[in-house]
Amino acid sequence: MPDPIAPPIFETERLLVRQATPDDAPLCYALWTEPRVMVNVGFPKGLPITLAEVKEKLATAVDSPFASQLVIVLKADGQAVGECFMGLPNDEGIAQTDVKLLPDYWRRKLGVEVKRGLLDYLFTHTDCTAVEATPNVNNIASIKMQERVGGVCMGTAVYEFPQAMQTYTTPVHHAIYRVYREHWLAAKKEYQTSDFSKKSDVFVS
Repeated sequence: MPDPIAPPIFETERLLVRQATPDDAPLCYALWTEPRVMVNVGFPKGLPITLAEVKEKLATAVDSPFASQLVIVLKADGQAVGECFMGLPNDEGIAQTDVKLLPDYWRRKLGVEVKRGLLDYLFTHTDCTAVEATPNVNNIASIKMQERVGGVCMGTAVYEFPQAMQTYTTPVHHAIYRVYREHWLAAKKEYQTSDFSKKSDVFVS
């Protein structure tokens, strides 16, 4: 029997985001083994994982919108097109997000739409002071997405994988983007109170 579909955690104009279930294993497997997606996070040939392993990982996931796989679904036809993640704030008040879309759904501004939803959820449901993302410096689309939602580049860094993983990974040179609570709330207020010609770019696609 198929697993029950989880209710949406949040919705946007075109999308709904819900927690993943084991039935979403084929989607996650397609993303995690797709070189065009995973090269940006240090796996140039995709993640070395089986479909069964993915299903087991989803079956044992934490039952929470935070620190678990979330599935991105098109409202129009119910098609799952990607995954995202949001974590609870750390001791410094900074939460993390991540968005991955299947290549067939790139260049449709879906990533920006999801990222706005993640930001709004985190700033509404947690006390985080900022939300951080670490796009690969070569992933221009992801960098544009961070900037489109008001992200500020704080610098760059290089992530090195543990030695046991270095035969199938590459170091990740990434930027560090943050959206701060006060800037997000100010932009949201401006969007809600201004006429369209003066609306904040953060909320206009």
